[in-house]
Amino acid sequence: MIKKAVISSKLSEHATEYLKNTGFDIITFRDNPNVDKRVAYHADLSLFYDGIDTLFIANEMSEYVDLLNKYCKNVVVINRHLKKEYPGDVLLNCVCTGRNFICNAETVSYEIFDKMKKSGYNIINVKQGYTKCSVVPVSDNAIITDDESIFNECEKYGLDVLKISKGSVCLPGFDYGFIGGTAGKISGNEIIFNGDITEHPDYEEIDLFLKKYGINAVSFKGKLEDIGSIIPIGGL
Repeated sequence: MIKKAVISSKLSEHATEYLKNTGFDIITFRDNPNVDKRVAYHADLSLFYDGIDTLFIANEMSEYVDLLNKYCKNVVVINRHLKKEYPGDVLLNCVCTGRNFICNAETVSYEIFDKMKKSGYNIINVKQGYTKCSVVPVSDNAIITDDESIFNECEKYGLDVLKISKGSVCLPGFDYGFIGGTAGKISGNEIIFNGDITEHPDYEEIDLFLKKYGINAVSFKGKLEDIGSIIPIGGL
């Protein structure tokens, strides 16, 4: 069994090659037919990983269950199908960092919410339904976000939060994308970005924040583009 895997979508060629060279097996989902075609390839709309041993997957993507069982102990297909319009497209768009579960409790799948609550996670309820899109986990108690409601709520729970500006992430078909959708923490000391993070107007603050937690930023030439997150599976 491969120790680590990553589910990604439309990663740049350089980012994909980097992941392969560092031992990742790449699984690319087909487009989810139920969501807006402009983001149908976004893995963070079709999949949620709790960071330990459970993957939740969209009902209409259940064909991947057998494959994902090779990488994760528990794979759960959510009951409801995703929909094109918000909030029907964000049932799985939530994020764990350490023992903190960040989500919009009104839009997240009940299967995920119940599991995380029963497992004793700190439930941080935010207004932003596109939660995973908007968060880069840095450490168990530190995140980067471009969303005001996430910033405010996570600070209340004692997380160290760097809030950065919106508008500098590309997402074809939209005015802009989200910082969380560009990134993934692929080891205990490394976060990979799809595109050049040094071109972000808040890069100096981002760099200092990452260094504070001993994290190296790996990025590549090209626009910083939201591709639906880079989701590692397995221990970091």
